[in-house]
Amino acid sequence: MAHVAASTRPLIRHKTLWAMTGLVLGGVAWGLWYARQPAAAGYVAAPVKVAVAPVSQQTFTRYLQAIGELEAVEEVSVPAEVGGRIVELPIESGQRVERGQVLVRLNDAPQRGQKVRLQGQVDNALVRLDRLKKLIHSNSVSREALDDAQAQYTTARGALQELMAQIEQRTIRAPFAGTLGIRKVHVGQYVNPGDTLINLIGNQGLYVNFSVPEQAMAHFKTGSPLLIELDALPGQPLTAVVSSVDPFLDSSRTLSLQARLQDPPAAALPRMFARVRLPQAMPENTLSLPETAVTYSAYGEDVYLVQPALDAQSAPTVRRVSVKTGERRDGWVVINQGVAPGDQVVTSGQIKLSDGASIDPINSTALAADGGTQP
Repeated sequence: MAHVAASTRPLIRHKTLWAMTGLVLGGVAWGLWYARQPAAAGYVAAPVKVAVAPVSQQTFTRYLQAIGELEAVEEVSVPAEVGGRIVELPIESGQRVERGQVLVRLNDAPQRGQKVRLQGQVDNALVRLDRLKKLIHSNSVSREALDDAQAQYTTARGALQELMAQIEQRTIRAPFAGTLGIRKVHVGQYVNPGDTLINLIGNQGLYVNFSVPEQAMAHFKTGSPLLIELDALPGQPLTAVVSSVDPFLDSSRTLSLQARLQDPPAAALPRMFARVRLPQAMPENTLSLPETAVTYSAYGEDVYLVQPALDAQSAPTVRRVSVKTGERRDGWVVINQGVAPGDQVVTSGQIKLSDGASIDPINSTALAADGGTQP
């Protein structure tokens, strides 16, 4: 039995060798056959539909900006010049008044009583002075007596004028036409000298006060036009003209300026917060494009530049190029380097693109679809 088993081993080895040889030859034959087959057409991805826009060459307005506050051309906190009790208050909060109109009247009864007495002294001094003037021609009185009479009359009249001024101080009038604020006093109340009775805002317009760094001094001059935006009145752009420039810098090395608003709306009030912008045109060869065209990465800022199609059967492609951007505003950005005038760039759909991808361009921008305007 052992002899029979040993005699079959060479036969098994020969069969295994022939089987492996057959497999190798079959693989080589299949490889040769496959290599001779015609290559299948490569897969071509469909062009990506994107929006494109040209790089425009135009004047781009730059702005110097500052923060300011509105102030009325005429405004005052009406004070009491003397102390006294309020006996008349013929006004209401928010009322419009004319210049010279009575606002508050203090008790002046004692002063009016003194006025009667002083008026009598003035009249008596005047009669005596007239009598002595007639007698001086006949040498019935001395020149010294006439001078004394003249001095007594002048003194009495001066005392009366001083008292009249005190009476006038007790009648507070509007220094100019305007609109009153909220009353701070009431009839019967005693006020001290300097107490605020009511605020008065004139109707002559508004100023905007603001400050700029000393480096910006050369750009702000009397007559410079400004654009004003009020946070309290969004969507209502205003204009102003610089009316005054402070000739001194403050301790923080800033320059104070004042501009007058042109046709301010009735809703604009003193003390409102204002954003001031001074427009400055950049060179006419400034390149700009919609800000949506710029993509951002860890390596910088890029745009997809449209490459023309090689022939009528192929589609345009894109090439990713690095750019250096400048000022941004209102959805537009200045391009300082990387593109040339007339280049077409992709403004939307970049997320589906890669360098060299085919595109189906649409000559419109996402910005234009939203109603944006160029600077």
